[in-house]
Amino acid sequence: MVKTEDKFKICRKYRVYLEIIFILGNGVILQKQFYEICKKLYISRSDYQTRKILSELEKLQIIKKQNFLYSKNKVIILKKFAIRFLLNKKYSNQVASIPKSIDKRIITSVFKLDRVIKVIDVYGLYDWNNFLDKMYDLNSTLIYNKTKGIFYHQMLMSKYDLNLYEQEMYIRGLENYNNMLRNLEYGRKKKFNDNEISFYNVDRDNIKFLNKRNKINDITIDKLINSNIHIESITDLVDTKVVEVVVMDVNNTQNINQIIDGIMMSCIAIKEIFKRDNISFRFKIIMWDNIAKKNVKSILAKKNINQEHNYIRRRLSTYKVDGRNVLLDLKLDINDIKISISHIDIYKKYLGNINFLNKN
Repeated sequence: MVKTEDKFKICRKYRVYLEIIFILGNGVILQKQFYEICKKLYISRSDYQTRKILSELEKLQIIKKQNFLYSKNKVIILKKFAIRFLLNKKYSNQVASIPKSIDKRIITSVFKLDRVIKVIDVYGLYDWNNFLDKMYDLNSTLIYNKTKGIFYHQMLMSKYDLNLYEQEMYIRGLENYNNMLRNLEYGRKKKFNDNEISFYNVDRDNIKFLNKRNKINDITIDKLINSNIHIESITDLVDTKVVEVVVMDVNNTQNINQIIDGIMMSCIAIKEIFKRDNISFRFKIIMWDNIAKKNVKSILAKKNINQEHNYIRRRLSTYKVDGRNVLLDLKLDINDIKISISHIDIYKKYLGNINFLNKN
């Protein structure tokens, strides 16, 4: 049986490795991407060293591994003790385990880590602290996971000295976050079945958002992150903020309308934060692979009237909520929104070049 003292000792020794899995992968990370990040940030000298460290962590029950979907590629998963250690919690019942079913969680992690690796390459980052500092400089949400958007918003408010009383979206997000914490605490104190769930347990904002999906007053940074939309950077120019956003089609829906909704949600959120600034948006839509990208472009080609004013731009220009034109209300010009479509080639890079259609 593994001693608790030995667990603490190895967690302290390899804390940076655990932080990478926890912060970047939300507790799960594809081993191939983990090796790459450790090597690029000079955390490990070689894959051999990383493999040896992972073996130690697995032996002492700090991590476990399983296959990525149907491939032979491995996923690294933090066990409860590691999460407890990183969150500095005294008892294991103070933290939640990673759910057994992680397919969607790991695919989200793969998409996000693919972007992270590109950021490391573009800026020539060389260690973990250097990477975190750069994410702060870029104002990026790529290091924030679900339910942590409120802390990103706090960071922007502090950095740009934004007036709290003008940040309605932050106040909404804080209320949602506090509701979530109260509900979690309530759940620990009382076990209930479906018939016993009270209104105390209901997140009214989430219900409202489900009923009126695009309602402006329900959008927060957390809703962007939960929709697999990340602010990659906010750059301050002389009289304009350039905001780069990635919209990740994690579920491989290839749904144009969902993409448009995601773009509009992002515009609303950013303009809600920077009310008085001129904003220029750069959106990158990330698809699963080149086939998915071609499918989306093919759909758009059938809908386009001409190249200058394509279907997405037309839809954005006429996008309405409660009968009001959103871009007009936001004082945004359609020419301030640039869109490109890319892909990560998930089958070739991470699934051994086998897709769901031709696997045995």
